[in-house]
Amino acid sequence: MSLKKLAVFLLVPVFSLSMIFNQSAFAESYIGLGLGVSLPQDVTDIKGTTAAGVAGTGTDVSADDAFSYGIKAGHYFNSVPWFGVEMNIYQRDNDVDQQTATATGTAGILNGTAGQLKVDVNSVTTIGFLAMVRATEEQSKNLLNLQPYFGLGFGVNIVDLGEGSTFTTAEVANGSTNLESDTDVGILVSAGLNYKIFDNLKAYGEYKYTDGNFEHKGSDDVTYKYDAGGSNLTFGVAYNF
Repeated sequence: MSLKKLAVFLLVPVFSLSMIFNQSAFAESYIGLGLGVSLPQDVTDIKGTTAAGVAGTGTDVSADDAFSYGIKAGHYFNSVPWFGVEMNIYQRDNDVDQQTATATGTAGILNGTAGQLKVDVNSVTTIGFLAMVRATEEQSKNLLNLQPYFGLGFGVNIVDLGEGSTFTTAEVANGSTNLESDTDVGILVSAGLNYKIFDNLKAYGEYKYTDGNFEHKGSDDVTYKYDAGGSNLTFGVAYNF
């Protein structure tokens, strides 16, 4: 087990228990739903390694923008009203559409030739745990009821892939493999604005960024690794209680 994956099992229970044991001290709890768009960065450092240790590498490829949706819940403390904690979950499916790519070496679908690559992405899910800071209610009154907030923490990123395929420059199928899912922990940053609609209802818009290093075993017995990250823009409503 990698150190990053071990951190998930250690940090998640600690974070959850701290929320439970401090619940009586919270000034405000909230739950929100949001819809948005996922804006991924290029997929980089692509590498395949066979069981015998033979390696192949691929050039960077671009993933598609995609629709996203999510839910969040959090609490702000009574003694420090500008500080809180939040857990959020959001999901998207940024496919890598067929595009020009070049491989060096020979490992599975990375077969050492110029051509094209396509990868089906079933889903990408991020489970985030954040420490939050925000403007207080008094400060928001001076900002036309806009309440800026910022969060910093970590995201448990779960990438479920489907089939990866390569093609020649003439777009003739050249090879394929079915890829397993993988989980990695990366930094998660969040920033946004709340707008009070009613006493217990706020509209919000927020930006999130996360990244990760992933490793997938293919049906061709090749292990594929790559780095991926991206931004997410979400708009939604949150209920305070």
